[in-house]
Amino acid sequence: MKSRLPSGLIIEKMKSRELNPWIVNHFLEMVEQVLEEKSDYVALDEVSAPDTESVIDPLSREDVSELEDAGKELLGKVAVIKLNGGRATTMGGRVPKGILTAKKGLSFLEIILAQMDAIRARWGASVPLILMNSFFTHHPTMKIVGSHPHPPLTFIQNQVPRLLDDSLAPLETGTDDDWAPPGHGDIYLSLKTTGLLNDLIRQGFRWAFVSNLDNLAACVEPWILGLLESEGIEFLLEVTDRTEADRKGGTLVVRNGHLDLLELGQVSPGDKDTFMDIERFRVFNTNNVWVNLPALEAALESNSLSLPIIRNRKNILGHKVIQLETAMGAAIGTFSRARGLRVGRDRFFPTKKTSDLFTLQSDACILDSMARLRKNPRRPDSLPLRPKVFFSSNFVESPDQLPRRFEDSSSVSLVLANSLEVYGSAFFERNVSIHGSVEINVPDGAAWQIPRGAVLYEGKYP
Repeated sequence: MKSRLPSGLIIEKMKSRELNPWIVNHFLEMVEQVLEEKSDYVALDEVSAPDTESVIDPLSREDVSELEDAGKELLGKVAVIKLNGGRATTMGGRVPKGILTAKKGLSFLEIILAQMDAIRARWGASVPLILMNSFFTHHPTMKIVGSHPHPPLTFIQNQVPRLLDDSLAPLETGTDDDWAPPGHGDIYLSLKTTGLLNDLIRQGFRWAFVSNLDNLAACVEPWILGLLESEGIEFLLEVTDRTEADRKGGTLVVRNGHLDLLELGQVSPGDKDTFMDIERFRVFNTNNVWVNLPALEAALESNSLSLPIIRNRKNILGHKVIQLETAMGAAIGTFSRARGLRVGRDRFFPTKKTSDLFTLQSDACILDSMARLRKNPRRPDSLPLRPKVFFSSNFVESPDQLPRRFEDSSSVSLVLANSLEVYGSAFFERNVSIHGSVEINVPDGAAWQIPRGAVLYEGKYP
């Protein structure tokens, strides 16, 4: 058991940045739960996989077409919110991910702005784009979006102190490293405390579509709006079929008669293998969320929005610290009219690692006329939207290292690739093509150069 709550130190720290008293009190409640060392483990014998009443199966083309017609009339009632609080730390960098070059020389932010312009042009609807920035990303973001003809609205999510793991006292380095965004679950409180939620409702907006900025496949679809309206859904979480690669990710379950998002960290060590059984828990959270704004406001006003706490442990400047975070999708357990929606992988293209960015920039996928990410028509139906790509740490770790390994990384053709794995010191000249499943494993102390225009067919090299 840790010592008593160092509330005075935490309050003083948070007041130094003039944080909203509601945020201060909410954070103290989170710290209190951690101090009491309450077990957050969920027993898997208390949950079950959801049925088709709770998670809607993929719809027929006819149903989608009918819902799309209805949804087009509702586009003026939806706001698009992109989670733009993250830096490219998993790619070895500290810059905001949104400013990285994503595809065709455009950054993630520039592509999203193009998607929104295309929605306005095609459907004539004024759909606002809103960015939830963090104190890490706000100023670099504004340099890119500020001059756009239709600049997005922005708000800065809350910041909370990082806490020393042994005492829960605030980290004190005198730098921004003392602070962290409290996870994307903070979006709900941030919308409330900035006044943006009230403004949107007052202006007649009924829904928000929220997704990760690095998922360029997550675009507004009118047919989903039509589904929300026809079914009276208050909260919709898009899920996709789980694979071995996703087995550690969050899944939807039924618990105490309602839907819940269950994360690996919420189950005991003895239950982890069962949690990762993709035959038992078959769907995976894409973090694409549709939420009814008046219903969200009611949940916040009644204080019924309760999200499980995620304890994110890190080492900051030699200090062992804990970041307290929450997950956006976990709000599904709050709403009585909540559903999951099974979607294809064409709505889920996360970009977390350098290998993901490399795949995004390849010819396996394209940007269509509305700047939406789509499978290359030249890619066979038997192959998924994205090939599996893995880079070892001794090949490349960050985007700025790509020029050391590729003459032109975007010229590598993956349109016929199922997978590519690279280990060791390899160098790709321009216009190399990968067919099938290719593994390149260069022994330690050796180097291997793939010549310009080479085709690597299925197999192991060199």
